[in-house]
Amino acid sequence: MSDNYKLKAGYWAIATQKHLQEFKTYSPNLNKFDTLNIAGKTGRLLGVIRGNGKIENMLKLEAMANTVGISPSELNLIVLPKLEKDSDKQVELIRDSDGTITGVSEYVFDNRSVLEIAGQVFENSNPSEIQRISIETMDETKKVPYLQNELTELLCEKGFNEKNIISALTFQEQFKLVQKLNKTKNPIISNEYVWGPNNKKIAMAFGNIDFCKKQNLKNVIEIIRNNQGYPIDKLPNIDTDLMFLAKKTGMINPITIVSSRGFDKDFAFCPNMLEPLTYNDDILDDVKLLLASIRFGENYTNYSKINDSIKFLESLIKYGDIGPHDANSTDYTLLEKKGIVRVVNTTKSRWSIYSNGYVQKKGYYLQLIRKDVAKEALKILKSPEYNIKSDVEICSYESVVDTGTFITAEENRIHLAESPEHVQEAEDYLCRALRDENI
Repeated sequence: MSDNYKLKAGYWAIATQKHLQEFKTYSPNLNKFDTLNIAGKTGRLLGVIRGNGKIENMLKLEAMANTVGISPSELNLIVLPKLEKDSDKQVELIRDSDGTITGVSEYVFDNRSVLEIAGQVFENSNPSEIQRISIETMDETKKVPYLQNELTELLCEKGFNEKNIISALTFQEQFKLVQKLNKTKNPIISNEYVWGPNNKKIAMAFGNIDFCKKQNLKNVIEIIRNNQGYPIDKLPNIDTDLMFLAKKTGMINPITIVSSRGFDKDFAFCPNMLEPLTYNDDILDDVKLLLASIRFGENYTNYSKINDSIKFLESLIKYGDIGPHDANSTDYTLLEKKGIVRVVNTTKSRWSIYSNGYVQKKGYYLQLIRKDVAKEALKILKSPEYNIKSDVEICSYESVVDTGTFITAEENRIHLAESPEHVQEAEDYLCRALRDENI
């Protein structure tokens, strides 16, 4: 199996799992995607733990696994053994004398490796032809929507059975992995990742809309393209139904940040945010989440607001940590749960303008784990099209705060399940587990 196929399989396994987790476990035909589901969970877990090096606290590991829908038993019996077996020694399990898993060591340095390992897990799990067809279907329709007979012919040329192709399309439509548009005898097959240079899906949805409304939507799209993660409630007013349609079709992808203060805010992204029509488009949501968190800090925090996001990220990347700040102990659970940062309580030497020298400062420091994620976010912020203020020095990290959880673009569109109501005690327990603190 080529590295490119592993990359493709891992990407669509993760995309599939993100969809399937919104459905009840007893949904009819969910078993048809079992291998994709497990490979996707494996990839998402690896995406969360990547950068930690070694985790020897199983409560912490279970807490991190829980953020991507993996139960402790599934983690220990299925996901971790598959990671060890299929990662070519990039993931090694730590066991006690009885063989019980007590931790994990990982040597995974970028998201490409995460996708390749997830693809290897998929391939080594003896996937059915229907699941292989599903990967090819989603991959082809990401590039351009097809008429159903065109897609069937294309898949037949790749050696797949026509009967299985029809079954795979039926199951994929059931779980919203693909969409059938213009439901005639020969509908257009598309998926939520389509848009960009090939916009037949968008053209169908917006073909008969009034010209003035189209122009208004065009202006809004331009704002979002130039300001990825733009707060939706600060966009110019456009027709409510038109905005709903833009979100539903994927012209606008909203990420929802849910605040621990009891409110939520939507931040808008355009598809193919990083590299159009490649597998490096933030399928793990890390870059979108970091940008949305920064936007939250710019607009909604009770603490000092971010005035220069570029200098903020440059400082975090350059020094690797920021602190000490008391707020670090409580206000970064969102980025911490995703494994983008970690919070440590320690003592470090810091330059003091008051003593004109280095002093020992103890407290909570925020450490950057995923430098590549921060660099991708910085690349977007520094692109010529990205409009952002750059004249005020960043002096505090307290500005990205108060963000308890988030909702991905896929979840916003599916709306088949709701997250449990925020419970502070549960959040506190999770934070202590993530930081290796006593439970």
